[in-house]
Amino acid sequence: MDKLQAGQTLGSYRIINEIGAGGMASVYKAYQASMDRNVAIKVLPKQLAESQEFVKRFQQEARTIAKLEHPYILPVFDYGEENGTTYFVMRYLEAGTLKEKIQAGPLSLKEIDRIFTQLADALGYAHAQGVIHRDLKPANTLVDANGNLFLTDFGIAKLLESASPRLTQTDAILGTPAYISPEQAAALDVDQRSDIYSLGIILYEMVTGRVPFTADTPLAVILKHLQDPLPLPSKIKPDISPTIEQVILKALAKNPDDRFANTDDFLSTWKDALKDIPLNTGKLSASQSTGKVDTASSTLSKPQRSLTGWAIGCVVLICLAITTIAGLGLATSYFNREPAVTEIPTQAQSPTQVSAPTENFIPNIILEDDFSSTQNWGTISDSNSLVQYEDETLRVIVYRDDWLVWTTPNQTGYENVHIEVTVINNDTDPNTAFGLMCHQQTNTQSFYYLLITPAGGYIAVRVDNGQLGEILTNNGQWGYSSQIEQNASSYRVGADCGAGNLKLYVDGQEIASINDDTYTSGAVGIAISSAIDATQTDISFDDFLISELP
Repeated sequence: MDKLQAGQTLGSYRIINEIGAGGMASVYKAYQASMDRNVAIKVLPKQLAESQEFVKRFQQEARTIAKLEHPYILPVFDYGEENGTTYFVMRYLEAGTLKEKIQAGPLSLKEIDRIFTQLADALGYAHAQGVIHRDLKPANTLVDANGNLFLTDFGIAKLLESASPRLTQTDAILGTPAYISPEQAAALDVDQRSDIYSLGIILYEMVTGRVPFTADTPLAVILKHLQDPLPLPSKIKPDISPTIEQVILKALAKNPDDRFANTDDFLSTWKDALKDIPLNTGKLSASQSTGKVDTASSTLSKPQRSLTGWAIGCVVLICLAITTIAGLGLATSYFNREPAVTEIPTQAQSPTQVSAPTENFIPNIILEDDFSSTQNWGTISDSNSLVQYEDETLRVIVYRDDWLVWTTPNQTGYENVHIEVTVINNDTDPNTAFGLMCHQQTNTQSFYYLLITPAGGYIAVRVDNGQLGEILTNNGQWGYSSQIEQNASSYRVGADCGAGNLKLYVDGQEIASINDDTYTSGAVGIAISSAIDATQTDISFDDFLISELP
């Protein structure tokens, strides 16, 4: 493959230096003057462009890949073909890889859950768009400084497969042997279950510290995927939970029909397997063959929330819910007190962003607060968080990772109300979750909360007496919506809290609708939760409003 030199231009991009190379492609850091940003350019083997059929397929596949918009998928900005060189242009990210992270040392169960959840979420989204990865492996997964994953190289294996006659015999091994599915190794047609097998190999490797099949040659590894029984994870790590082992075994069945049908099934079964396992368990000991686990001396009060999503730690989405509970003891003593002013009558019109449930319904505003008065909400300043009035907003800074703070304007029990608030992004971590809570029951830790993140994630959760009752969105998982502008300077977050129905709105657009009648009235408020390994958690709230539903 001809190398590009520093200073050379490719399309509208000026090459800075090569940052990666392999048998299939080279990756360069480049500068895009029109956007004043650095980008990453993946250049495919030059001989491929000799085929007009390949160039046509490349253009079709590139358009499909460029449409993938997900927090855990590295975005493709552009693609092109110039002087026989075909290339993709992607976001440039200062990051390591999951391969390097695994090689650096054993992972805790909490870390494994966080990583696996993000990968499954990204794959599930791609599969829903009709895109199969075909070369899923730790080396294709970038990890940024905050521990968030970015899956890369969607569609590359498919393109190279179509061009295999123009590749050398060595290059033509499509898919990486250690992670290849049996059907792909046999050159059969593949579907999303092939990716599920590869994801299962990654999970196997994270849990045991090694891949299941190794040999002296790539072909020998491929044959093992086709013919050899899977080495049981418990033979490598004797103390592995039997339920976790069964999840891995199902994902790695030789016959695709015996695997999980989709990533949702894979992820939900994994979460079920974790329910009775404390995720504060330490990392595997250095001598992994003994299978011993170093366990923290004290138990945490909750599993950790990671929203990579959108954070997604603990049991990904469950974590955020339980994180909320963890903050309640603190929040209760400061935030659930009776305010000096419990209600502010007003004749003001409803903001234009409010999505009225009925077209001609003019809502009766029950309470409106622009935070010009400093008497209505609780404030606090300690080592965990700061909640204070500032410039006619309520500013919340959370210093502690994986920590939720919430506050209410009063203890009135509202029913059938629409609530909304403007959330100002003070350059907060993109995995910060923020939004609204409602139907909080008097003197109990039972309520609903509906949160979004600047990364595009959203969730609605029911909490029952301080315990996770149910994640109500997306079959028990975080959701992702392209209607949530990523890293916007502010958001107007709204919620309908009715008797049996909840709705979440962002900037006037309905994001989710949930049916649950466990609680039908209660106090309302605002909430913010920091991410695991958060770099900064800093949000201001303004223009809080409660109005009647029709």
